[in-house]
Amino acid sequence: MAKEFSRRDAIRWASGAAMATTFLPFSGKFAAWAHPAEKPLATRLLGRTGREVTTFGLAGGNKIQWDLPGDEAVQIVVKAVRAGMTYIETANNYFLSQEKMGKAFEILNLKPGLPGYDHSLRGRLFIATKTALRHAIVRDGSEPMGRSSGGGMLVLADIERSLTQFFGDGKGHIPEGAYLDLMQVHHIGSKEEVDAAYEGLDNPGDKSLPRVGAIACLLDYRDGTNLTGLNPEHRKWIRHIGITGHENPAVHMYAIQRDTRNILDTLLVAVNPNDPNYFCHQTNSIPVAHAKGMGVIGMKVFADGVMYGLKQEYAHRPGQSVPTVGQPDKLPYEDFVRYSLNPPGMATIITGIGLIDKDNDPRHDQLVANLAAAQTAKPLSPREKGDIEQTVADLHGTRTNFFQRPSAGFQPAQEFSAKRTAASTVRLEWHSAYAAGDPITRYEVYRRHERVGIIPFRPQTSRTPFSFEDKSAPDGHMGGLYYKVRTVDEAGRHVDTVTVKA
Repeated sequence: MAKEFSRRDAIRWASGAAMATTFLPFSGKFAAWAHPAEKPLATRLLGRTGREVTTFGLAGGNKIQWDLPGDEAVQIVVKAVRAGMTYIETANNYFLSQEKMGKAFEILNLKPGLPGYDHSLRGRLFIATKTALRHAIVRDGSEPMGRSSGGGMLVLADIERSLTQFFGDGKGHIPEGAYLDLMQVHHIGSKEEVDAAYEGLDNPGDKSLPRVGAIACLLDYRDGTNLTGLNPEHRKWIRHIGITGHENPAVHMYAIQRDTRNILDTLLVAVNPNDPNYFCHQTNSIPVAHAKGMGVIGMKVFADGVMYGLKQEYAHRPGQSVPTVGQPDKLPYEDFVRYSLNPPGMATIITGIGLIDKDNDPRHDQLVANLAAAQTAKPLSPREKGDIEQTVADLHGTRTNFFQRPSAGFQPAQEFSAKRTAASTVRLEWHSAYAAGDPITRYEVYRRHERVGIIPFRPQTSRTPFSFEDKSAPDGHMGGLYYKVRTVDEAGRHVDTVTVKA
């Protein structure tokens, strides 16, 4: 496979563009890695947020979440920002990550109220974090859902924890002017979790409710309202709200479809060349988010390092890092980056960083190498996309995405029904089919063995079902009328619903 971006290209980019070695006048141990950006990096629009973000962003996992010699976790964050990266993301449940980012933000003059606060730099950055807590209020002995490594049980505790660790003293103080660009409901894996997060959204001030979900509180702190009673000072601590998930596109689709008020601005999901071998995000949840106007963020580009030899497990201790920039007998890291930036609607991809280099040599610096590769990423042709997927299968195997739900194959349209509504009319309704690795192209409606309609596929962005009216349905047909919906994908495969009688 021809590579469009060689190591020589990366070295030239690193030395001549955004990683230029014009140092800011920092002293002491931080001086050697305080690199300002001289040349703008490639950016994309993050959906309806209206914000442009760099196509490569920094994830808060990997080394950033640990205490490491030489404050390496802090070094990585500062280096990323000085290189010009604007999308920075972590989570409340990522061990020490928010604290380490807070230390980096102090070096970068990103803490409001302190001397030298860089308002302009803060405005360019898009700082995101996550909460795994699903409720904002519980009453009468009801149990909240979710957990936080900070020990809080309700979502406001995580909002406050993020803000004090990023911008305050880490002990509860939140300076005036501090805010989060994005707070995401983290790792949604079931419809029950979605329902919990939305609970009480339409009437959050009703004190008879046993529980009110996280989204109502996030909305109060986005809009400066106090419908929940949790924001009496009418703070605007959040700019945008999103959701994340690794494994179950059906649940992400359900969460987006339930969002009748367009509250959710972003979707963060796993994307890499083995995604089509699992319950595929690229053909299911990503198109729904994109059609809804949401910004899409890709993660697990290297399958949490499994693509380059790490065990199939989430990081839970220091040292779980890939110590190289790619490997000679595997798919080039540039192709992982290109592939993951390819889906329509993908604004940026994030990875954790396990290796940096004081000389910015992309052969020894994952941040420089991946950032450089993201500068030249262009849309892949179907053949190029397929070649990358096949190469990964050959060189890495297909069982890398331990965080993702196994494929259930091509699934038919859901909740199909048929009902006669007039003498010669039958109304059919259904919810979205689920694709395998190839996109769905159309629905076909059959009355017995006769095709009576073709409906081009479109992502289902609400809970309103798809519908079709057969207006030439024979009245009083002996034995009744039987219907089915056939779903056809780009590869020409099809799958049918059960046949139902109208």
